Amino acid sequence: MVNSIYQGPCFEMSNGDMAARRLRRACTEFESLFVAQMLKSMRRTVVEDGLLGNSHESRIVKSMYDENLALALARGGGIGLGQMLFERLRVRNPTLY
Repeated sequence: MVNSIYQGPCFEMSNGDMAARRLRRACTEFESLFVAQMLKSMRRTVVEDGLLGNSHESRIVKSMYDENLALALARGGGIGLGQMLFERLRVRNPTLY
């Protein structure tokens, strides 16, 4: 017989809490995309003659690195754009939150 896995205390989230969580995640992802575009633009200004060179493979690796860096920055507080968007959008529709 297989025992069930304990998943911690059960709790119900209100619709407002779930909506706020989804909005915060969307704002964080938007900030991540914005930062990734900034990194991509910044990378175009650098002369390519380093360790990885300028091959197709190195461009893919650099792009993946930039996307992961942008996501990590956004999740860690980033440049504040995600938080600012969240607060602004939450104020615009207070009935949901």
